[in-house]
Amino acid sequence: MKNNFSRARRALILIVAVCLTVAAGISTPFTPNTGPSILILGDSITWGTEYFAKSQKLIAADAQWTNVVIDGQYSRRVAFPTPNASTKFSGVKTFKKLSASGLKADAVIVALGSNDVAIETKEAVYELIIRDLLTTIGNVPVTWLTVNRRDTPEIAKRSVVFNQVLARIAPEYPNLVLEDWYSVIAKRTKWMAFDKIHLTPSGYQARAKLHRRLARELFDRHIIATTPTTTTTTSTVPPTTTLPATVPVTTVPPTTTLPATTVTPTTAAP
Repeated sequence: MKNNFSRARRALILIVAVCLTVAAGISTPFTPNTGPSILILGDSITWGTEYFAKSQKLIAADAQWTNVVIDGQYSRRVAFPTPNASTKFSGVKTFKKLSASGLKADAVIVALGSNDVAIETKEAVYELIIRDLLTTIGNVPVTWLTVNRRDTPEIAKRSVVFNQVLARIAPEYPNLVLEDWYSVIAKRTKWMAFDKIHLTPSGYQARAKLHRRLARELFDRHIIATTPTTTTTTSTVPPTTTLPATVPVTTVPPTTTLPATTVTPTTAAP
């Protein structure tokens, strides 16, 4: 009974902490117009990963990226399928705002979709908003974490559909790689918080380590994408053979003229 009360108390403290601080979200600072830069664009789970597990510091410790920007906002969606004035609650508009502020994202980790499946129900809408964000980001390496939301059976089904849409259109975007967070956390229920949306402290630690691994992989992909390719031209014309100067020249002796032969006429027999 005491242990149950203790767990409930810890959960309550966590909820209060989130309610007090999460409303404003988080966007870690960066130096404008410098790079290379990586952006992790997400919702409250991204915020929690930074707040509880210091993901930005973890990635920066590798000293690969000049700017490591974590931008997470409670209730943020990928995009709005209909006109909406919000910026901070839209992944597309947030990306545009950061770009206008001088952040040139050379690689992006997208951790969005959880709040879309809670509201939107149509597969066509999922495809529309996913394409909207990918087009906005442009041709840089992108890793998108699949959605894992299981607070109701219906929303759990929509999470699967959203992930299926991601997998279906991914081949059309050579710069896109999917990270199957849905399958990973399904095997580790202790990482999920009681609301079946957010994470436990151990879950946020695991998520931060995942962000670090993905940031390393994206750095390699960034280097490959930005390294010029050297083209070697192979000539099909055979090389000319130059004779060495010391090759002796053979002199052909003059033709000997034989003396003319005197033919003695034969005397016919009588």
